Amino acid sequence: MINKDDEIKFHNVLFPVWMLSMFPPAWLIVVPGNFIIDSLVFIISLALLKISDKKQFYKKHILKIFLFGMLADIIGAVFMLVMTALEFARMGDEPYMTVPSLIISALLIFVFNYFFTFKKLDKILRMKLSVIFAVVTAPYTFLIPSAWLYSK
Repeated sequence: MINKDDEIKFHNVLFPVWMLSMFPPAWLIVVPGNFIIDSLVFIISLALLKISDKKQFYKKHILKIFLFGMLADIIGAVFMLVMTALEFARMGDEPYMTVPSLIISALLIFVFNYFFTFKKLDKILRMKLSVIFAVVTAPYTFLIPSAWLYSK
């Protein structure tokens, strides 16, 4: 008999992998939301870095930025899911799981953008854009305690 306190709960906030598979309509919020955030960060970055021909630059890179960002977020979320499934955590939002997941996602965002999305740019611009995306678009929602949204 499983005690209710011993049950594994797969909680995370705003980007729960299990929710996306159980509730496909969640994709209707997550995907456009991430695209909008990536677009805003990219447009502001282009202005701050004084990139010429912003429209063409945006069109050329935004899809890769978005797709690699989603992939990095999914990998970070899967890490939390696996750690919870292996019973290293009770709620899935303990700092010892969420912080590494956030770091994994941020590092992957940097790597994907530096080595793939912006590979044809000069190294200084590649570095600046990759760092901006890694820092600004990392999935900070992983850090929000699920207890704030779910009753116990």
